[in-house]
Amino acid sequence: MRDDSQLRWPTYPTRGVMLEQAVPAPSGGGSVHVRAADGTEYLDAIGGIGCAPLGHAHPLWVAAIHRQLGRLAASANSFHTAPQQQLAARLIDLFPIPDARVFFGTTGTEATEAAIKLAVRATGRNRIIAFERAFHGRTLGALSLTANPAYRAPYISCPGEQVDAPAFVHSRVTRLPFGDLDAVARAFAEHGSEVAAVIVEPIQGEGGVYPATREFLLGLRKLCTDNGALLGADEIQTGVGRTGNWAAWTTIVGDDPADQPDILWLAKALGGGFPVAACLARASCAEAMTRGTHGTTFGGNPLACSAGLATLRIIEEEGLLARAAAQLPTLQKIAEQRPIARVTEIRGAGAMLGIQIDQPKDKSAGAIGTRLMHEHHILVTVCGGHTVRLLFPYGAGEAELRQVWDALATCLETT
Repeated sequence: MRDDSQLRWPTYPTRGVMLEQAVPAPSGGGSVHVRAADGTEYLDAIGGIGCAPLGHAHPLWVAAIHRQLGRLAASANSFHTAPQQQLAARLIDLFPIPDARVFFGTTGTEATEAAIKLAVRATGRNRIIAFERAFHGRTLGALSLTANPAYRAPYISCPGEQVDAPAFVHSRVTRLPFGDLDAVARAFAEHGSEVAAVIVEPIQGEGGVYPATREFLLGLRKLCTDNGALLGADEIQTGVGRTGNWAAWTTIVGDDPADQPDILWLAKALGGGFPVAACLARASCAEAMTRGTHGTTFGGNPLACSAGLATLRIIEEEGLLARAAAQLPTLQKIAEQRPIARVTEIRGAGAMLGIQIDQPKDKSAGAIGTRLMHEHHILVTVCGGHTVRLLFPYGAGEAELRQVWDALATCLETT
C-alpha cells in the first residue's frame, strides 16, 4: 500500500496507526476498543472525536443501517421519507427549542452554516457575536466564528483583527472573551441594531473543554431578547446525551422554555458514527428560510436518518444518558484517590472530559497524548496543547477511566 502522503492532502497530523476494526465487546453492545492493522488493540477515548456514543459496531445500530440500506439509501429532499420525518419528530420532542423545525445536514460545519444563514435572513441583520477559543467548523461561515487565527488565515478576516495580507473574505464577526457578559453588553451597545445572533458553545470543546456558567448563558439569553437578536447554541460536540442530558444547554441552564436558545444544532453523536447533522430553530425563525434559500444533497437521507433513529433509541433503551452523566464524577473520584501533581484541573460535564496538564502556557499535553498512544495503547485528543480530552462512548465506566488515569500518572511521573 502506498504511503499516506501519496494519497491524502496533508491536512491531518500523522499518528502512524492504521485502525481496522472494532474489538467485539464482551457485553454484546458497542465496543470501546479498536484494533489496528498490525493487531494492536487500543482503548478508544476519541470515538471519532465524539461520534461514537454507543461505542463501535453496536449490533442493533449496525442492523438498523443494514435494514435501511436494503430499502432506500438516498432521496432528494423534495420528497418525504419516513426515517427523515421520524427523526425530525424525535428531535423536536427531545430537544429544548420550543415549537422547533429541523434542517438536516451531514456534518457539524454544515449545520453551523445553516444557523448563520437562518440568523441573517430571520433578522435582516449582518453581524454575529462569537467567542474567543470557539470552534464551529472549517467552512467559510463557520470558520469566521472559529477563534484560532491559524485556522482562518488566509481565508477570512474579521473587524479589529490584524492580518498579514488581505483575506479572501471579510466577515462581520465580533469576537469577545468567553464568559464576559459585560463585553457582550458593550458590543450590543455599540452594534445592537446590526447583531443578528450570538453564537456560543455551552461547553467549548476544541478550546480546551471549558463549560459556560449558567449565569453567562442566561445573560446571553436576556441580552439577545432585549436587543432583538437570536441566540444560537452550537451543540455539535455536546449534544445527543454527551453531558447526561440530550442537550448540554439543559445540563447547564435547565429546561424552562423561557431560557432556551432560538437555534440549536447537532452532529457528531447524532448518527452514532454515521454522518448526520441537524439544525433546530423556532418556527418563527425557520419560516424565513423559504424555498431555495438553503439546500443539501445528502442531508436527511433515509440511511443517515435511520442511523440517527437507532442511536437515539439505543441511548434510551440502554440508559446511556445516566451512564454518560456518571463519567465526570467517576473520574473526579479516581483523581481524589490517586492525585497527580501535574494535573491542574479536571473540567467538563458527563462524558465530555478535559484533564489539564500543567498551565496552558506550558503546552505540555501533546507529548503526553503521544505517549498514551504508543506506550499504553490509549487513544486521546489534546486541546490547546494543554488539555487531554476524553470523549468516550457513554457506556464507558470506572474501569476505562481508571485505565486512562493510571496510564496518565505513569506518563507524568516519568517525564
